[in-house]
Amino acid sequence: MNIVCLKGSPRSSGNSAAIAERLLAATAGLGAETYVVELNRLSYSGCQGCYACKMKLDRCILDNDLAAVLAEVKTADAVVLATPVYYGDVTGQLKCFID
Repeated sequence: MNIVCLKGSPRSSGNSAAIAERLLAATAGLGAETYVVELNRLSYSGCQGCYACKMKLDRCILDNDLAAVLAEVKTADAVVLATPVYYGDVTGQLKCFID
């Protein structure tokens, strides 16, 4: 099993990161391969609405740090979204990824 974990917190050692690490350690112990991404450390922008992914390609046309992450997510068996709740919602880092 291939698991991708997207950490949406701006704090690398925060509570959501600690919970995600425990989950990943448990799944790795069961034989899963894990890939962890701290979204706050990447340089990327949100969707530009160009529709290239729908019309020309099967991937995002933007060439930024998110390209490799999107490729990993595409082949993952499971995706873990680890985020604190700020103002009743996920963090801006994770919102941008979701878009």
